[in-house]
Amino acid sequence: MADRIRMEMKGWDELKRGLEQLGPELATRAGKSAIRAGAKALSDHVKAATPVGDDDTSRTYKNKSGESVTVDYGHARDNIKVKMGRAKKAFNVVAIVTFSSAFWARFLEYGTVKMIARPFAKPAFNDAAPVVLEKVRASLGASIDRLVKKYGRR
Repeated sequence: MADRIRMEMKGWDELKRGLEQLGPELATRAGKSAIRAGAKALSDHVKAATPVGDDDTSRTYKNKSGESVTVDYGHARDNIKVKMGRAKKAFNVVAIVTFSSAFWARFLEYGTVKMIARPFAKPAFNDAAPVVLEKVRASLGASIDRLVKKYGRR
């Protein structure tokens, strides 16, 4: 099971008032922009912490029909992506930093039966948390200002 980390942001009363003035739809739009910016900052920290080897990353396999197929998944660092997830509640925003097709990154992070864990993503997240929160705060403020200028106060 994947570790899920939840952050709560407190003391952002001015931003909260700005979001309330925008209304739920525009506030969600501003939130998406801010969360995406924070997730991008997090992915940059995780990319910097991800180990990369010099080995060739392509592998050749034989499929069921006996045909040789060459697959190149690339390095784990190249596969780190930010995608927007589906929120379970209306007007919530979810962003996911994922290793996409680099399934072996999970083996490094959590270990296997024959390999000890060498975590890199969790420590990178812990180091990046203050930077990510600041990026979200700054982006949210800029989004609120931009939307208030465009649509006016509600």
